[in-house]
This record gives sequence, structure tokens and C-alpha cells, in this order.
Amino acid sequence: MGEAFEWGRMEDEDDLLDEMENDLRDLNLDLERTITTGLKTAEEIERLTVDEKLNDVDRALYLLSSGQDVQRISVVRDLAKLIRENQVEGMRKVVPKVREVLHLSCQELQEAATVAFVQIAEDKSIPPQLYAQTFLQTILQNIDSRDPDISESWLSVLLQVIKFLPKEIIKRDILSIAIAKGQLNQSVQSRLASCQIIGKVATRFDSFMIKKDVLPLVTALCQDVDYEVRACMCKELAVVARGLGLEPTQSAILPELVELSNDEESCVRLSALETIVNLLSLLDDETCNQTIIPLVCKYCDNAMQNKDVTLPSIAKQFGKLCHGLSVNLTEEQKIWSLNYYRDLCIFGLHEKPTPEEAMPEPPTAVSSSSESLDITEESPRIQALYKEEERQRECRHQSAFNLPCMVLFAGAKNFKSELHSSFASLCDDPEEQVRISLAKGFHEVSKLLGSSVHIIQGEFINILRDDSLEVVAALVSHLPETCEAFIKGFAKNDSKQDNCFSDVIPALLSAESRAAASRNWRLHSDILDKFSCLAKCLTSDQIYHKFVPVVFHCITSHKPLPVHLAACRTICVFIKYNRKQEQRQELCSQLIEECRNHQSSRYRRLFLDVCVYLMEVFSKSFFNEHFFEKVLELAEDPIANVRLRCCTLLPMLKTQLKLPKDRQLLQQLDLVVRKLLVMEKDRDVTAAIRQAACDMDKVQVAVQSLTAKQYFEEDFLDQKKEEEERSLLQAEEKEKERTANPVPSSAKSTSSERRRTDTKTDKMERTIGSASSTTSNTTRKASRLKAVSSTGRKTSASPTGPPSHTANRAASKSMKSKKPESSHLNDSHSNATTPTRIPSKANSSAGKKSPLETNNNKPSAIRRRAGSDGLLAAVSMRYSPQATTDRLKKKETSSPSSTEVRRASAGNVTHDKKSPLQPRRVSGGTLESTRKSSSADVTRKPSGGSIPQPRMTKTSSLRSSTHNTTPKVRRAAKP
Repeated sequence: MGEAFEWGRMEDEDDLLDEMENDLRDLNLDLERTITTGLKTAEEIERLTVDEKLNDVDRALYLLSSGQDVQRISVVRDLAKLIRENQVEGMRKVVPKVREVLHLSCQELQEAATVAFVQIAEDKSIPPQLYAQTFLQTILQNIDSRDPDISESWLSVLLQVIKFLPKEIIKRDILSIAIAKGQLNQSVQSRLASCQIIGKVATRFDSFMIKKDVLPLVTALCQDVDYEVRACMCKELAVVARGLGLEPTQSAILPELVELSNDEESCVRLSALETIVNLLSLLDDETCNQTIIPLVCKYCDNAMQNKDVTLPSIAKQFGKLCHGLSVNLTEEQKIWSLNYYRDLCIFGLHEKPTPEEAMPEPPTAVSSSSESLDITEESPRIQALYKEEERQRECRHQSAFNLPCMVLFAGAKNFKSELHSSFASLCDDPEEQVRISLAKGFHEVSKLLGSSVHIIQGEFINILRDDSLEVVAALVSHLPETCEAFIKGFAKNDSKQDNCFSDVIPALLSAESRAAASRNWRLHSDILDKFSCLAKCLTSDQIYHKFVPVVFHCITSHKPLPVHLAACRTICVFIKYNRKQEQRQELCSQLIEECRNHQSSRYRRLFLDVCVYLMEVFSKSFFNEHFFEKVLELAEDPIANVRLRCCTLLPMLKTQLKLPKDRQLLQQLDLVVRKLLVMEKDRDVTAAIRQAACDMDKVQVAVQSLTAKQYFEEDFLDQKKEEEERSLLQAEEKEKERTANPVPSSAKSTSSERRRTDTKTDKMERTIGSASSTTSNTTRKASRLKAVSSTGRKTSASPTGPPSHTANRAASKSMKSKKPESSHLNDSHSNATTPTRIPSKANSSAGKKSPLETNNNKPSAIRRRAGSDGLLAAVSMRYSPQATTDRLKKKETSSPSSTEVRRASAGNVTHDKKSPLQPRRVSGGTLESTRKSSSADVTRKPSGGSIPQPRMTKTSSLRSSTHNTTPKVRRAAKP
């Protein structure tokens, strides 16, 4: 039984094959015949042939007169170019022929002429008067064509040309035609054309001319019997009002606008609403408060009560209305606006059918003819139902589009109470287009909310988990802006952003997995590309453990090339912004292992493509350290395509080198090029390596110089990348120190108190040092006066010059006389905790108070000495064992090594740590001269600032005080 069944099925298949062969024979297909019939005959070829000796003008005339339609169309399309090159001959011979051909030409030739006429007007290759005499007359004649398509095309040409014509020509040739076409005895098409022409003409005339010549026609067309004319003229009222000004608009335009907003036709009311929105920036506050706001409220209430067909347009314009009238609205009106918007967001979702509609009709036995009749009668009701659903969906769609504007209108503080419920309703809308519209503006809403952005985090997760990939694609298109807004909002809200944003991670991974499972590789590549923004939003551990395995899986799996490239770019960004050196090393090695060392040549070529992006993201030193040699190894790959791609990267590799640091890499690069030039056998690779060698000869290798003038923009960009990488390393070290040495709360409070104490001590030291320098200057003045009185000679010293020898001798004698006392003071200061003020001999002997002392006769513990004794006291206090220990603890990390100081003093040049390639010179010259220049103040640093001063001993302090310059302001000392 089974064998008979199989035999019968085989016979049926044979019969089908025979029938197919018979059908093919009936078609009588002859391939050669179809090819020969598609060719042109000799006569047709001869007819299409043009003499090559003819110039452009003669050829155009020949084709327009005796050519076919295809040739005429080509001539008309090139008419603007022909007039630019041969203006005189073209205008005298070709243009009249074109105007003659247009009368009886086809529609395609007419459309080509419209494009050419507009292009000639835009080029301004001929004077406006000449254009009006030739081309404008042709345009005005063709506007009255019987074919509505041709007439509409030439009308659009006229509307585009008006802005290039002078006012005199517009008033003489165009305005008169617009007035003639706007009369009631003309057709509806003519009156519609008149409305559009008036709108364009009003932009070129002044207020007086519009009021005199245009405004009467505008008023007549606003009251036209045909609703299409009224609607068309209503759309042009905004342009006419801007040309008139505020006062004529209030008296002439606004009454017509109010009347049109109450028109019985819905299209006229829609035009009136659009005109109101466009006029808001022109009207003043009084007009808005008294006329526009009551008109808008009445219009919207009537539309909502009647469920008018204009509701979608109201929803579309509602955001602009609220934003434009926000300054003039009262609190009650703002509440009404927000309530109305909430009703638009749920319009059609919670409506229940009436009891009559919900009650089913009783079944009746009717004939088939009556059933067909009933279906025919019910069909208009079904069509109306579909239109109603579309209108409701369009209302919600436009409401979702206007949501950012309404958030700006309500304010971020009132979002949760006023708009969050509507926002959640739009996110869960059953219509896909509504959710797509909301997802496209989600980033704008998140920016406007600021610190309150955490309110919409749940909706953000729901949209990422949406069933429709189109909704996910709309949200992913602006994912970096959305994530940035969330991070900034969490930071302003003083919340833990890592913990808050970590809830989004499963939703992001779910969106990627669903995109990978679908056939939409464009969405998948877009998601992987946008994942790169997460490097600045999440921690390194979260990215390393959550996203890196997913991205590497996309690289290793067989996916389209754009997906591979997007995944590799994201991995590069993850490597750059990872704060853990171990993870960075593992990611680099994994990228090399998965792509560079892969068995398939496809992934090895992918690695070379990724290297181009690596050069853009990372610094030259980082790329040379991790990837340079790996790229050179692929020059010996057994697959020719891999070697071919590698040859194109060789000039780029040379730009990454910097001498003398990368001299060895440069030698390896030259060796690879020479080896390929000698041993390569593939023809394409040989040509590529020769071209690469020529390009490499043009590349100049950067040399690390001592002057910053030789650096280019690329060097500064590379230096900026190095600084970013260095800052990441420093951040990693700080994190390790924090984890290794956690500071308790009590220790933190103690350290803060120590900082305050150290700050007060430093201020006291600076005050004592400055006072000591002042008193030393006073002592030197006194010694100079004594020297003058003893020798009987007057010494002259400039205010800024060095002290005289006599003054130096006197100062040295006074110091020798005070040396035992200073040693005693040093011992006392080393044992005491607070500095003491000791009165100077000069002031005590004279019986006067020191300018820095409150009372010299009162023995106080905080009295400062004048002259060299005060300086010794300050130095001894500053360099006491306790102060030295505290200062060493503070400057332990910032002080340079002795080797660096010796190098700086020998070469007189220091290098900044942040920019090692750019040297800086100490402004004071040599280190010794810098030390001398700082003698006035012990704690002052050189102006260069890069080399810290070594600690000065007591002897050096005394030496600097004796050689100090004379102060600029001198006072005569009393003998």
C-alpha cells in the first residue's frame, strides 16, 4: 500500500514538470530576440547623433528644435550653467527657444524648467530687470495652466523667486496679479494662489504699503465663502501681522482671527490655532491677557467637550501655547493647563462604552441579502470607529512629544505631584508609537529634572525592558545624555550614585541580549557603542564583572562587522577609564588574545582595525608599550589580506614614535618595511608596502626637545592623554592607600584639629619672620647713623641698592656682641613650647617701645626681639626639633630628592611633573642667585617655584640678614 502511494506521488510530480515545460514553450522566450529588440536601430542612432564641432549654444539650439524629449530635457536642466558661461548668446538665442518649447512640452520638461528658473534666480547671473522681462513672464503665464499639477509647480517657483526680486517689480508685476486672482469671480484655485502670493509679498513690503495695498484683500479673503480659502488665508495672517506691526495687528488682524477660531469648519479652526501660536512672540502682555488666553481656553474646552477632530492639533500645539503664555498665566490658569494636559495624555484609554453600545443586539433570522445590506449600513460606523481610535492615539502621541515642554512649564519641583502620573501612563501606553515618542524625549526630561531625576528611574528601566525593540532603539539613541543626567542628579541629591544607578545594569544587559537575539544588527551595534558612556557612570568593578564579558562575547561570536567594531571600540574605552592597573592589563591581554592571536584571519584583521581606534584614544606611550610590537608581528602573517591591511597602518605607526625614547621601535619598523620590500611575493601587498614606504618617508618622527616652541597640536593632545592616564594611576594609588589604612572617625576629627593647629602655627611663624626682618632693618639704620657720626662723613645709599660697608661692619659688630645672648635664647626656645618676645637693647636704652610690642616694661612670654636678636629668636623657634619634625612630615611627599636638586642647580633647568616634555627655567637664574634674592624673608620661595629652597641654617640666616637690601620707604632716625 505504501509503495503504491509513493509511485502515485512520483507520477504526479512528473505531470507537474511536463506542465511547466509546456508553459515555457508557450511563452516562446528567445533571449537573443529580447536583447536585439532592446537596441536602437541605425536610424534612431543617426537621429540622436550630434556634430561634435558645434559649441554649447548651437548644440542647445539644435537639440531644442529637432531633438527628442530626452535631449530637450537635458538642455533645459543645464540652462543655468549655459547662461553662466555664455550669458549674452544664451539669453539672445537659447532662452527664447526654451520659452517657445514650454508651451507644448510634457510635464517632465516643465518640471525641469521650474528647477532651472529657480537656480538662475539664486545664482543672480543676470540682472533682476532682465529676469523679470524673460523668466518672470513665463512663470506668470504658466501659473494659469489647466493642468493643476503644472500650475502648482509654477506657483511654487513664483513663491521662491519673490525674495530675489526688487520691490518695484513685485508691486508692478506680482501684486497686481495677486489682487486680480483674489476676486470672488475667480475660481477657488485662483483665490488659493492669491492667498499664498500675498503671504510672500507681505515679507517684502513695509507697514504702510501692506496697510494700503494688501490689507483690504486680506480682509476679503478671510471672509470668503469657501472654507478652503478662509483656512489658507488664516495661515498667512501671522506673516501679514509681522509686516504690519503691533497696533495694526490689534485693530485689523485680531478680530478676524477671533472670528476664524469660531468658524464652523474644523480646518479653519485648526489654522486659527496655528496662527495664534505663531503670533505669541509679537503680541504684548495686555493683548495676551485680555484676548489670547480667554480665546485659547474657550477653544480647548469646546474641543474637549465635543471630542472634536481638532484635538490632535491642540495636543500638538499645546506645549508651545503653555510655554509662550507662561509669563501671562495666573496660578489658576496654570493649574487648568496642567489638568488639560493630563486629560490629553489619557485620552481614549479609560473611556467606557455607553449602556446602549455595550448591550448586544438580539439575534434575528434574516436572509443572506439582508445580512449583506446590514453590513453595508454598518460599514460607515466601523470606519468612524477606526478614525476615532486613530485620533485618540494621535492625541497621546503628540502629548508624549510635548512632555519636555510641559516639564519646563511646571518646573522640576512640581513634576512629581503634577506630571509624574501622566509620564508613567505614557510609558505604559498600549500604542507603540506613543512609547517611541516618549523614549525619544526621555533625555530632555531627565536633564530638566536635575536633582529630582531619581523619580523617573523606574520608568527608565521599564522602557529598557519594553517588548518593542523600536522603543528601546529610540531610548538608546540618546543613552549617554540620559546616563549623564542621572549621574549629575544623584550627585546633586547627595546620594550614593553607584548604588542608585546599579539598578539599571540588569535592564541594560537585558536590552543588549534581546537586540543580539534579533536580526536588527544596527540596533545591537548602537547599544554596544553607547555602552562606552557607562565608563564614567559606573565603577571599574561593575564594568569589569558585568559588561566586559558581554562585550567580549560579542567580539568572539560570529556577528556582523559593525557589531564587532562597536564592541571593540567600547572595550577600548573601558580600558582607558578603568582605575585598576591589574584589570587594565588583563583587558589588554584579553583583547590581544581574542583578536590578535585568533586562528581566524578575520579576527586578526579586526585587531588591525581596532588599532586605528586605539591610536586615537590612548597616548603614544601607552600604545607603543602594549600594542606596537603586536601590530608589527602581523606583517609576517601567512594570509595576504592581513599583511595588506597591516601595510596601510605602517605610516600611522611611525607617527606614534618619539625619539630618543622609541629608537628601538623605529629600528624594528624599518626592518619590517625592508623585509616586506624584499621578500613579499603577493602583488597587492607589494604595491601596498611600496606606497606605505613612500608615505613613511614623508612622516617626520617627533623628537623630544628642550623647548616647547617646536611642539605641534598633536603633541599637546598626546600630552593631555598622558596626563589623564597618569591621573588614573594616581587615583588608583590613593584608593589603595585608603583601603590599606582606613581612618576612623575619631582619627579624622583629630587630624582636622591638627590641621587647624598647624595652620595657626604657620601663621605665627610667618608673622614672627616678617617682624624679625623689620626689626633687623631698624638695627641696620641705627648702625649706619652711628658710623656716620663717628667718621663725620655722610653715606648715600639708594633705596633699592645694597648696604654700605660701614653699615655692614656696624651690623657685624652688633651681632658679635649679642652672640652669647642669642645662644642662650636658642636654648630657651628649644625647651619652650611658645615663642617669647624679648625687648631689643636699642629700644630699651632709649626708653621707647618697639613698634611690634604692646608694653616693653611688662615681662611677657610672647614678646619679640628687634634687630638680629629677634631674627635669631625666630630662626631658633622655626628650626627647633619639634617644628622641624612637623615640617618634615608635611613636606615629605612634596620635597624633591637631592639628586633632582643637584641636577636643577647644575643645569639651571627643571621639568614639570605633569608635562615632562616641556622644560621650565627658574626665573631667578642660578640656584645660588635665587638663594641670595630670598634673603629678605626666610620662608619666601623663588619666583620660579619649581625648585623648593633647602632649609637654611642659623649662619645662613644671619648672612642673609646682614646682606639684606634697604627697604623702599625710609624714615629719618632721631640721633
